[in-house]
Amino acid sequence: MESGGAAFAERLLSRFRTWPAVRVAPADCGAGVGLDAGTCQVLHLHSADTAELLLTRPVIERLGKALRESGRVTVRPGEDWVQVRLATDSDVALAVSLTSVALKAAGDGVGTHQTTPCSAAGPVPAALSRCGPP
Repeated sequence: MESGGAAFAERLLSRFRTWPAVRVAPADCGAGVGLDAGTCQVLHLHSADTAELLLTRPVIERLGKALRESGRVTVRPGEDWVQVRLATDSDVALAVSLTSVALKAAGDGVGTHQTTPCSAAGPVPAALSRCGPP
């Protein structure tokens, strides 16, 4: 059963509130809500219908073709973040799965430690745009 966009974003947040070692907090960029994973935020919800995930460039290089072909994910060249539309229950499931990938990438320090800011961010201090082990 499908319902409105705000319900999908809230459903996504409800799932994450039960996960250990992460917490829902204001997004680093100042726009919306984020998911803290220790040293960085791996997810931002800037609106009720879009989730933005920090996958890192190496992960995006590996999964980029499949992400683009899904029709549900926006991949911007040279960026560490991808966007997932939240319009169906399947989109929520995709965002949950990609958040697991983002957490793994952040914990492993895959790629560079310095990451590009999310799409809603203006200039971000270096301390806020770092992810993974020092």
